[in-house]
Amino acid sequence: MRIGAWKVALRIARRDALRAKGRSALILAMIALPVLGVTGADVVHRSGQLTPAERVERVVGGADALVTALNPGQGVEQAPVAEDGAFVVQSRTEQQPTPEQLKGASTDPATLVGSLLPPGSTLTPVRTGPETGATSPEGLVRTLTTEADLGDPVWHGRLNLVKGRAPGAPHELAVTQAFLDHSGLPLGGTTTVQGLEQTTFTITGVVEHPDDLGKVELVARPGELLDQLAAAADPADPAAKQAQGGHGSWLVHLPGGVALDWARVQLFNAHGYTLTARSVAIDPPPSRAVPYYRDATVYHDPASGNSTKVVVATVTGMGLLEVALLAGPAFAVGARRSRRQLALLGAAGGRRGHIGAVVLGGGLVLGLAGAAVGVVVGTAVVAVLQPVIEEVGGARFGHFALPPLDLLAIAGVGLCTALLAAALPAWQAARRSVTAGLTGRDTVRAPSRLVTVVGVALILGGGAIAMYGAGAVSHGRTVVSTYDARTLIVLGGSVAAELGLLACTPVLVALFGRFAGRLPLGPRLALRDSARNRSRTAPAVAAVMAAVAGAVAIGVYSTSTDAENRRDYRPQAPYGAVQLTSHRDGPQAAKLPAEVEKELTGLGPRADLGQVVYKFCDNCSSDVRLKGTVNLRMLSAPSHLATGDATLLHNLFDVRDPAAEQALAAGKLLVFDRTLIGADGKAVLELRGGGGGPLQPGQIPKPDLQEVPVDAVLVDNPDAARFAQGLMPATALAKLGLASAPQGAVWRPATPPDRKAQQRAAAAAAQLDHYSELDVERGYQSKGDALTLALSGFAGLVVLGAAGIATGLAAADSRQDQATLAAVGAPPRIRRTMAGLQCALIALLGALLGAANGFVPAVGLLKSRATGFGSKPMILSAPWGELLLVVLVLPVVAGLLAALFTRSRVPLARRLS
Repeated sequence: MRIGAWKVALRIARRDALRAKGRSALILAMIALPVLGVTGADVVHRSGQLTPAERVERVVGGADALVTALNPGQGVEQAPVAEDGAFVVQSRTEQQPTPEQLKGASTDPATLVGSLLPPGSTLTPVRTGPETGATSPEGLVRTLTTEADLGDPVWHGRLNLVKGRAPGAPHELAVTQAFLDHSGLPLGGTTTVQGLEQTTFTITGVVEHPDDLGKVELVARPGELLDQLAAAADPADPAAKQAQGGHGSWLVHLPGGVALDWARVQLFNAHGYTLTARSVAIDPPPSRAVPYYRDATVYHDPASGNSTKVVVATVTGMGLLEVALLAGPAFAVGARRSRRQLALLGAAGGRRGHIGAVVLGGGLVLGLAGAAVGVVVGTAVVAVLQPVIEEVGGARFGHFALPPLDLLAIAGVGLCTALLAAALPAWQAARRSVTAGLTGRDTVRAPSRLVTVVGVALILGGGAIAMYGAGAVSHGRTVVSTYDARTLIVLGGSVAAELGLLACTPVLVALFGRFAGRLPLGPRLALRDSARNRSRTAPAVAAVMAAVAGAVAIGVYSTSTDAENRRDYRPQAPYGAVQLTSHRDGPQAAKLPAEVEKELTGLGPRADLGQVVYKFCDNCSSDVRLKGTVNLRMLSAPSHLATGDATLLHNLFDVRDPAAEQALAAGKLLVFDRTLIGADGKAVLELRGGGGGPLQPGQIPKPDLQEVPVDAVLVDNPDAARFAQGLMPATALAKLGLASAPQGAVWRPATPPDRKAQQRAAAAAAQLDHYSELDVERGYQSKGDALTLALSGFAGLVVLGAAGIATGLAAADSRQDQATLAAVGAPPRIRRTMAGLQCALIALLGALLGAANGFVPAVGLLKSRATGFGSKPMILSAPWGELLLVVLVLPVVAGLLAALFTRSRVPLARRLS
């Protein structure tokens, strides 16, 4: 066609779009909505991608560099930004330390850092303290601690003050918003810190880490918190020793005109320090000059990333058909309503290409408008909701990104979708004879057998290909962009199966029409009208199918993943058990459980818990274990032997066996795993330590590993074996030269206490032991229900929307037939009955097909993950409640709504013949 002919076709299409404003607005909205969603997702993704300058600012703040004492005295290799990766180089046994390593091990860290930096550099310590507890209205909140002078601009970008003021007086501190949310304290409230109960701190400001908005943290002025916490800690407490660990760090402010290079970074690495310099991060060295990239051996299982890619790509590939399938019937109805005008164009000498160009021009006009509206509105929505999006994502945007190439590509996809939706109606309009168009009589053709056969072949072949790709194709070999062969094969097979169902949809609709003769008048007319106008009904059915298939695919995948996580979950105690963990000994240890019992009523009998240890010297001990092979995947705690009585056997191990209780009372060792007992009925205790120590005259040296066989009683209980290898009474340890280290207490209440009561009890226990922990075993907490419910809700909206759109188009298209029925005396309810049944038919057929097709990619994804590195057998589970809601309930609701909102009477119009 010539350019002039296209101009005329576009002018006619534009006028038709303006004339039929309702239908045009409907098509424009259907095109704009997915463009809006993809635009918003792309802008959010691009805005979250940090530039090198933004990335290093979140590490060094307003300073020029950050130095961390990773392991002084050992060689270190790092990425240009050390927070992206760094590790200690292990020296060989025979290798002598380098002069830099000797200097790093023997020199004070702050002094060494100052000597390695250019003269005139200023150091600001970055001090992070232990995780501790802070009081709240409900009890105690676990929080991180740090110190910083928030008035110093060196912290800006790394730690920002966003509300209130910086602490400026003694006993003032700032907190993160997550701390306020968890504690329920307001800005200006007061709190105390575990170990410093005599000091009350006032909250004056709210700070945030731009890359971790969910961090729960207290920020005190330098010198007001961490030293006091260290002084109050008990040096003998193992939890206190662990809390005091960490690496020293310093923010570096360089003199004017001075910059750090990669050679300076390597100099720090040679001494055992990492250095993140702003100048190096912005202008990094080539990869071949970075030893870290050559020597880092971090394993990444491609299956984990590919599963997510397959989910996104598969559902996106299915969803791309959605708009075309929904907008296609609207274009078809528009072409049918304009068939007389198109026929006049053909009668005046226009060729078939001209007629098709007019309909296709409608897709071009509305596609351009919808794509433009979608891009503009999507960008505006992200701009308005930016704070909310950042809060949900847990990190601030680096900048508000508007990538022009991405936005043009998204708009192009929207335009192509509109053209695809208008292509079939344009082809049908071009094939319609001029005579049929002028008389308004269209012939009904039978479904193509060839298309049906091809559809069945695609269904069978696509499903087989997806299953083959999921199980037989290896991971990691990139074929297109970042997608490997397995991803593309599963995607291709799933899309092929859906295309096959699309091809079979007209036949299924026609089959339903054959049952119309046995039905009453209303249902008979509804089914026959749907079967006669398959070009309008089939795309609506396919649209419902595509939406339900995508929702079912993710729903089955999420539910199955949740079932696998439930299988792999390792409880710390039986369900409902309340476990107090404390290593205190002496009179203070007896007060802790009493405080918990005051706060939590109805706990039941208390069981004191201990652990068998071997004390081979003063203040030296090691855990005692049973000799044998241990399945680490099944353990909830490291291998050990517990000490306690029959109450502990009930509360912690959930074993109620009179024979086992009698054996325990007799001083016997109970073993819960049959592989740890030999044929002679004995278990072997492994005692480690004691070798190589000083000897007294006449003393025989002890081996470093001793094996002591003891009589044991088997209580074959795999569930109990999760919590400990065995159980011994404390009275039987002395004759074996062993001791019991206190570990706390366990209760088994009838119902688990709520979280607020748990928080109050934890606060009461922390008053006596700052490092105690109170846990309630609440079982596996599912995380996939919200996602599945949201997807089912989305599918439900599409089911109702697509069925409603198709019903509305059918009502508009058959207005003359409805007028004829009214004229010959049909009761008014016939129109409502037809609309309701047509809507229910479209929703039911599409939902059934979509539910069946959605299992194909879901099973492929699960099978793909089950063949990854270290994977476990696949579990196939489905959200049956949501499926029944979408497949059975929603079609009925859609039919009732369509019947309710359809007018019983239609105004009679003059008909021209």
